[in-house]
Amino acid sequence: MIKKNNIDVWRFIVSFLIVAIHISPFDKISPEFDFFFTRIFGRIAVPLFLMITGYYILDKSFENIQRLKDYTKKILKLYLFCILLYIPINIYMGKFSNINIIQIVKDVLINGTLYHLWYFPALILGIWITYFLIKEIGHNKAFIITIILYLIGLLGDSYYGITVMNSTLTNIYDVIFSICDYTRNGLFLAPIFLCMGYIIKTHKNHSNLDLYLGVIFFIFMTIEGIILHYFNLQRHDSMYIFLIPLMYFLFKYLISKSKNANKNLRGIATGIYILHPLFIVAVRFVSGTLGLYEILVENNLILYLIVSFGTLIFMIIFEKIKGLLQNGKH
Repeated sequence: MIKKNNIDVWRFIVSFLIVAIHISPFDKISPEFDFFFTRIFGRIAVPLFLMITGYYILDKSFENIQRLKDYTKKILKLYLFCILLYIPINIYMGKFSNINIIQIVKDVLINGTLYHLWYFPALILGIWITYFLIKEIGHNKAFIITIILYLIGLLGDSYYGITVMNSTLTNIYDVIFSICDYTRNGLFLAPIFLCMGYIIKTHKNHSNLDLYLGVIFFIFMTIEGIILHYFNLQRHDSMYIFLIPLMYFLFKYLISKSKNANKNLRGIATGIYILHPLFIVAVRFVSGTLGLYEILVENNLILYLIVSFGTLIFMIIFEKIKGLLQNGKH
């Protein structure tokens, strides 16, 4: 009998891929491997987060929409906390030196106020779009529409070099990019993965071939990513054609081997996602003060290990204290 793993174990594991994307740990050792590790393999992380949300939240939201409202309020509070937390860093980076109200609004509602915070407005917008699509036209048609939205976004970012050859497409994407920095947002990227998470929850037709199919599509996605990168066609590298079938079969396999959720691991994974840029800044500051910048920061792999372990230890302590406080209340 195969021992089942918790789905939050995988959420926890891929959270370190997010850290790697923002540090490029192997760039000084092998830029080619770093591109594969962060820009191809690392791109499974965010879709996995989204599919877990679609799997656990959307299904229950159709039974009671209050569940979706409560979840939205929870994410909004978390996003507001993140905005406030990173205001000092934004000030340090000079983001408010020339205040542009329109840009601030776009950052808060679409782009995120720091490079990793785009996920929260994308999640909120994406989950409501997916909810209404499934509710109004059913999951099959919703699945088709979310694929179309994804392909529009993909052509704008991952296949940007091709679209600029067409004047009509160029004009369309000029309008899109006047509103958002990238198409990896709640309109183009998030709905398809949220929708697939819901479909897998409601159609539990797991197969022994899921893992093998996932591996095959990962190979295809690797080839796709290498070609796009080689010909410099990408405006941004977060979306690939073969990412959709890869995540469908990979998630089906992982969820079929999963048992009940683990709130502690979920909290740690969320904390790693939210806090790792803060640790990057802290390591840069401390290493500069101690004269160790070349050793601790310019060595990307060392920086990655310090930030990863530092954020992990902090979150373990945080979860322990939170658990003690909750037990004290009880």
